[in-house]
Amino acid sequence: NYLLGGRKALNKEKFVQDCNEAGTVVVSIEVDRSGRVISATPGVRGTTNNTRCLLEPAKRAALATKFNADDKAPAKQIGKIIYKFSLSQ
Repeated sequence: NYLLGGRKALNKEKFVQDCNEAGTVVVSIEVDRSGRVISATPGVRGTTNNTRCLLEPAKRAALATKFNADDKAPAKQIGKIIYKFSLSQ
């Protein structure tokens, strides 16, 4: 799930966690006008598990996400991406 006023994610990357942890990781993102994520900070408000093995894949996935271009958007548009991790089977 993501929140970025009026923009749509063109691709949503997923990275597998390498530990047996569950929880929600909220990543604060900055997106430029071309739709590229230029900054990602995992573990912001709303995160339920701050384990490094969840924060790292969430950050990598956020940085790999691409949004639609918007010439009228701010130079750095701030939003969030929410990742839900479940226990491995």
